Parts: sequence; structure tokens; C-alpha cells
Amino acid sequence: MARRRSRRALWLAVLWLRFAKLLGVFLLFCGAIAATVPLDMPLATRRRFALFGSGLGMLITWSLGFVLAGIAGHRLLATWIVGSLGLTLLSLQGVLYTVGREGRSGWKPFFVAVLPLVAAAALMVWRPA
Repeated sequence: MARRRSRRALWLAVLWLRFAKLLGVFLLFCGAIAATVPLDMPLATRRRFALFGSGLGMLITWSLGFVLAGIAGHRLLATWIVGSLGLTLLSLQGVLYTVGREGRSGWKPFFVAVLPLVAAAALMVWRPA
């Protein structure tokens, strides 16, 4: 009976961790989109979106992703994990480039920031070998 409770508690903890990671991914996407979309927005506002959206979202996503990968027993050097890390770093560089100076917002930096996030999400869902 105690073993069943501990399994249920672990299963419930994993579900909460997955939900928290999903919120982190959502925050990362929203921060990247808001910081790079070519609208008339003050640079200070775009920087706040980059810092509190993309930065915090990446911290949450990466931290909980490593915890969940450890719980699930995945190798940290698996192709889909390393690819996702590289793509999210590329996306963050696009966001930081855009908010680095006034006048850098446009569709090219937007796509450089958002498309790698979509590809990273696809890698995390399908997990190719």
C-alpha cells in the first residue's frame, strides 16, 4: 500500500512539473514574440519582455526539462535534447540582438527568434533518436 502511494505521489509530482514546464515554454514563446514583433513599442518595453519573458521562460524551461529528463531516464546528450538546447540558444540570441539597439525590430529578427523555438518544441514532442 505504501509503495502504491509513493508511485502515485511521484506521478502527481511529474504531472505538476510538466505543467510548470509548459508554462515556462509559454512564457518563453510570449517573451520572444513580444520582444521581436515589429510594432511601435519603446525599446525599454521590448527589453522587459526579453528579460522577464524570454529569460525567465528559458530558465524555467531548461531547469524543469533537465529535472524531467532525469526522472524519465533520458540521456542528456540525446540528439533531441542537444538540438533543443542549441535551438533555444539561437532563439535567445535573436531576441537579444533585437533588443540590443533601437531600430532592430523587423520580420527577420522575429523569425530568427520564433522559428527555432517552434523547431525546439517539435524536437521535444517527437524526440527523434
